[in-house]
Amino acid sequence: MLANLAQYESWHPEYRFGGGVVGLGKKVEFTARFFGRSTQVDALIVAHERSGSIRWKLGTFPFFTMEEGYELTEDASGLHFRHSVECKGLFGAPAAAFVRAGIRRRMQLQDTSFLVAVRRLSRAGPAGNRHKRRTTAATKGRSVNDD
Repeated sequence: MLANLAQYESWHPEYRFGGGVVGLGKKVEFTARFFGRSTQVDALIVAHERSGSIRWKLGTFPFFTMEEGYELTEDASGLHFRHSVECKGLFGAPAAAFVRAGIRRRMQLQDTSFLVAVRRLSRAGPAGNRHKRRTTAATKGRSVNDD
């Protein structure tokens, strides 16, 4: 779910990614809602692994760049989820200080949306085949009785 940018629309409250090939060093169309308005820019993919890691960069170097990413890691204690945002450049530190509280609230909302989607997907389980089994059993039973 994290590495598949085309599926963000199904769980992320604010981000939409355009189509195209997603890979390390590729640019993708990124649309986000900031302060009630939609903003569209190109995002550069700086890390991408199908196993659960993605990171992208927005902005113009050296003035301001923002890197955001999601990462899943597993160890003996279980599966860990990490969401990070980093502001860089000349205006990176002042911008980060100015919007710190707002970014934390937005990140919490985004993380909650992701975890809800993961729980929903894990509870759904595989598609059942109850009707197929029942139909097969009923068909066999009827053929025996009809003879």
